[in-house]
Amino acid sequence: MATETIVNAAVPIAVFVMMFALGVGLTLRDFRSALKRPKALLLGVCTQAVAVPMMALLFVSMQNVDAEIALGIVILALCPGGAMSNVLTRIAGGDVALSVSLTAFTNLLSVATLPFLTLLAVSYFLGTQVDQIDINEVTQRVLVIVTVPVLLGTLLRHFAPRIIQRHERNIFRASLAIFILIIGWAFTASIDVLYAGVLTLGWQLALFTVLLLGLGAAAGWGFGLSRRQGTTLALETGVQNSGLGLAAATMLSIESSSFPLSATPSVVYSAIIYVLLFPLVFWLSRWPRKSRAS
Repeated sequence: MATETIVNAAVPIAVFVMMFALGVGLTLRDFRSALKRPKALLLGVCTQAVAVPMMALLFVSMQNVDAEIALGIVILALCPGGAMSNVLTRIAGGDVALSVSLTAFTNLLSVATLPFLTLLAVSYFLGTQVDQIDINEVTQRVLVIVTVPVLLGTLLRHFAPRIIQRHERNIFRASLAIFILIIGWAFTASIDVLYAGVLTLGWQLALFTVLLLGLGAAAGWGFGLSRRQGTTLALETGVQNSGLGLAAATMLSIESSSFPLSATPSVVYSAIIYVLLFPLVFWLSRWPRKSRAS
């Protein structure tokens, strides 16, 4: 019963809350600032929407993993970073306006890309036939837990800016606490599966994250972005939304009363990603100010 509650209610609620916090943090000033540098914004969207899923497919094809685990890694790659990527970018001295705009654009775009590409991945890895009903159902669910809360948060900030500015930090802290509690609940409900997953998948997901960070950094360097923009692009490319990945995997679960194996990569990823990234972010934060501005 506990697992069924996590799969059907708790995980979607956690994602909804985090996406609402993301929407609350959006301002027109951020969008205007990012649109003044369209090359960086367009490059970031294309990298997240096209290059990251392609790298995930290539990565799992080179690994000896179960088909459902491979599916879970690809699903995770289809989920662009949430509000935490903005926090990491701020700490690292990146371009926060670009980070916020990229997160917003890629998450709104995921309403179209995530259901379709996820179900194609299911068909490829599991041999399950995909029909229009499946795509419509997953699209509606993603719309409810991703787009609706982002728009609600954005509208609330627009119509009640003083209230939001006064309580923005508390809103983010509360949403993060709710997210951690629910993800922790998911951990404890399937501790045996996840313990084995950390042992077997931890190094693979760490390697995958390093490859994605390198992909974002290389794209920024290759297209002549500034160092701050390159840092932002690397973090936005390297950080995936594990909560959304967990929700997407559970949406596809045939037995709602059991923890889906394809959700394991997202939960393991949520356990290791910040341990892996915080040393890097701290190192980036120590760069001289002149280097950041260049």
